[in-house]
Amino acid sequence: MDGVSQVLAYYVALNHAGVPVEMHVYAKGGDAFGLRAEGLPIVQRPQLVETWMHTIGVLQ
Repeated sequence: MDGVSQVLAYYVALNHAGVPVEMHVYAKGGDAFGLRAEGLPIVQRPQLVETWMHTIGVLQ
């Protein structure tokens, strides 16, 4: 199973279990690239995670 397939399987399992989940797939960047200033769309990831955590009530 490749990395994308594993992430997709994890997403589906969480969704089926009723866990609030979102998945964003980017063409370039790889894992943890959202923490670097690379000029790619994935650099928005930290803000997207924070917004999502507010949405599901983890952060106030």
